[in-house]
Amino acid sequence: MDTRPHTPQEAPSLDAYLGKLNPIPLNGRYPDQKRLADWAAGAFDWLYQGDPLAEDAALALRQSGGRGNVADRIQQLATQGDPACAALLTDMHDIPDWVDFDLMRRGGAMAQRHFPMLVLALTYGCMPLTFAHPDAAEVFASTGRLEANIARRLNESGTLFFGVCNSDALAPGKHMWEACVQVRLVHAIVRMSLIERGWNVAERGVPISQLATAAGPAFFGTHLLGCLRRVGARITEEEAEGHCMIWRYTTRLLGVPQELLGNTQAEQDEIDLNMSSLFFAPDDTARVIMAALIRELAVQQPTARIPAFLQLALFRRMLGDEMANAYGIPESHKGERLLGGLDVLLSGYGRLQGLNPLAGLLRRRGQQIIERFGTEGLVSLDVAGTRH
Repeated sequence: MDTRPHTPQEAPSLDAYLGKLNPIPLNGRYPDQKRLADWAAGAFDWLYQGDPLAEDAALALRQSGGRGNVADRIQQLATQGDPACAALLTDMHDIPDWVDFDLMRRGGAMAQRHFPMLVLALTYGCMPLTFAHPDAAEVFASTGRLEANIARRLNESGTLFFGVCNSDALAPGKHMWEACVQVRLVHAIVRMSLIERGWNVAERGVPISQLATAAGPAFFGTHLLGCLRRVGARITEEEAEGHCMIWRYTTRLLGVPQELLGNTQAEQDEIDLNMSSLFFAPDDTARVIMAALIRELAVQQPTARIPAFLQLALFRRMLGDEMANAYGIPESHKGERLLGGLDVLLSGYGRLQGLNPLAGLLRRRGQQIIERFGTEGLVSLDVAGTRH
């Protein structure tokens, strides 16, 4: 199967696309402009590529009917001779040479130990980035995934974001590997549904493109680490590399080709910086979604326990002023003062990580909380692409 991108003749040039986008570098970090231009020229075509392996498997699932565990159904169809399902499983079982499960365990243990900070970093620092690009915001708006039910969206996201902290569960056949199969198929169904409903592929690229999905390590690896450190997390270089590898491998499991990922962390760092420089440009739709997110976090449990003005300060701390302003997130001097007090508590929690017995206890406690998420929060294939 041809999984290379095919850019429509009527598609805009890279310069025209970026000129219309007017992106904001995340956290004010700028890469070398020559290297950025070279990378962007090679990566741009992937804006027009979906995930043919998952799309064909999703169609096979739809034709077969039935319900139950998605990975089991894919395996059953593959065993029965379905070529699309067999091809998807072959791709999902292909573990890149750079994957190191021992290193990922160290990164996952770090995240588990810092569970309170992880919740803050994911909620206030990473979730907004999932609709920072105008096309991503349009996907949210078209499916009603965020505005319609923020609690469900948070639960779905948490299932994957927290679950991959147990990196052993990403091994083929394990439960987070199966979760990645399901998320990959959901993305395929949403993509096909939006295209069927008239999505302008030539102008915007395909929805949930390979290039968009390839931002995962930049969002949840590099940027998340920065967010954790902003609230007092103590992270070694080895733990940081292990955490980033978790998200590089998770992104590969979600269908992104190796061409868009690094073979080493140094290569991935450069890709992440390029990604962070080019594709964040909140538009009016993103600002509507952000307003809905702020509104709902203030009333939904458990975040309703956090004062609304403190939540505004957390958004601005995690995103940086330029990105927060682009989203229309207001400043809150009262929130900033309260965040200063929270910093003291979180810094104290971070210092506890240096005490070996306590560090182990905190990791086990965090692991227990994370495991409660299970897989029930994932969106089902039955409602993918709908406004439910």
